Amino acid sequence: MVKRILAGPWEALKERFPERQIYHRTEGQVRYFVLTTGMQVGAVGAVCAIAAWITIASVNLMLGGHAMDRETARFAELEARYQAEIEEMRAAEAAAIAYLEARTNAFDRTAGEFQIRHETLRRLLDFAEDLQIGDQNLSPSLDGGRILMAATTADPAPRTALVSLDSDIDVDGPAEERVAALVSEQDAVLAEAEDSAEARLENLRAVLRLTGLRIDDVLEEAPVEDGGTGGPFIALENSPFFSDAFVSGEDPFNARVSRIASRLVEAEELESMVRTLPLGVPIGTRHRETSGYGERVDPFTRRPAFHAGKDFAAYRNAPIVSTAPGRVVYAGWRAGYGRTVEVDHGYGFRTRFGHLHSIDVRRGDEVTAGQRLGGMGSTGRSTATHLHYEVWFDGQHLDPERFLRAGRYVQ
Repeated sequence: MVKRILAGPWEALKERFPERQIYHRTEGQVRYFVLTTGMQVGAVGAVCAIAAWITIASVNLMLGGHAMDRETARFAELEARYQAEIEEMRAAEAAAIAYLEARTNAFDRTAGEFQIRHETLRRLLDFAEDLQIGDQNLSPSLDGGRILMAATTADPAPRTALVSLDSDIDVDGPAEERVAALVSEQDAVLAEAEDSAEARLENLRAVLRLTGLRIDDVLEEAPVEDGGTGGPFIALENSPFFSDAFVSGEDPFNARVSRIASRLVEAEELESMVRTLPLGVPIGTRHRETSGYGERVDPFTRRPAFHAGKDFAAYRNAPIVSTAPGRVVYAGWRAGYGRTVEVDHGYGFRTRFGHLHSIDVRRGDEVTAGQRLGGMGSTGRSTATHLHYEVWFDGQHLDPERFLRAGRYVQ
C-alpha cells in the first residue's frame, strides 16, 4: 500500500533526477561512478537543508541583534540615570557636610568668643568687687554660666542624620540655644554692673556736690607720690586688667566693657578721694552745736565778725576725734586757738581742732577716722568748754556743715 503511494512521487523524482554516470579518464584508464536518483535527491536535500539553516540563522541573528541593541540602550539609559542620581546624592552629601562644618565652626567661634567675654567680664566684676562697687550677686551668675558653658562645649547636641536629600537640614540644637542664652545672661550681668557703677558714681558725685566743691578742683590736689606722672599711652584693652582675655576688635560688648572699666577707674579715684574727705563728726560723744560758720557777733567784742569754723559743746575733756584718715601736721599751742591739732587728709584737705584741754597725738602721727586726738577744753580765746572745728581746702577755710551733711548722706 505504501509502495503504491510512494511510487508516483518516486517516479517523478526519477524523471527529474535520472541516474547519471560520470566517467573519469586518467592515463588511458577510464573510470566511472553512478549518481543514482536517491543520491541526487539526498544531495539536493542536504544542500537545501544547509541553505535553510543558514537563512533561518541569519534571520534570527538579525532580529536578535535589534532586540539586543534595544536592551543595551535601555541598560545604558538606566545606568546613566543611576549615575546621575549617585552624583546628585554625593553633591547633596558634600553640601550637607560643608553646611555642618560651617555651623560647627560658627558654633566653635561663638563658644570661644563667649569664653573670652566671660573671662573679661569676670575680671571686670572682680575689679569692681575689689573696689566694693557693684553687686556681689553677679559672681554666682558668672559661675553658673561657666559651668553651663563647659557642659555645652564638652557635650554638644547630636547631629541629625541625613534621612532625605530633599528635606531641610536643621542642626539648630540645644547647644546653640544655650550659648545664645548665656550671651544674653552676660549682657544682663554687664548691664547690672554698668548700672551699679553708674549708681555708685552718682552717689560719690552727690557727696562731693554736698560739700560744695568741684570734682576737678579736688582731683587737681590729688597726691603725687613719685613727684610726677607720664609714660607711653596704653589703651585700656591692652592693660593687664584685660590681658589676653579682651575680645579683639570693636563691638558693642567691648565698648560697654571699656565704658564700665572707665567708670570703675573713675569710681576708684572718687572712692579714694571720698575716703579722705573729713565727713565725720569731730566729737565722739553726745554734744550740741553752739555756733555756725560765717558772720556772727564776736563773744568778746560784741561786734560783727566772721567765724571760720563750727563750735560744738560737751563736757570737759570729751573725746575729740579725727573726721577722716590723715597725718597730724600740727599739735601744740596756736594763738587764739589754744591747744590745737591739725590733720592733713590729702587732696588738699585739712582739719583744725582748737581750744583743746589735752592733746593725745604728736606731729607726724598717722591717724584713722574716729581716732582720739585730744580732749575738749577751753584754752585760747574761748568763753567756755567747747571745740572749735575748721575744714580747709587748698588753703581756704570752708563751711564744716557741708561736710557733716555729706557725711550723713554717706551713712
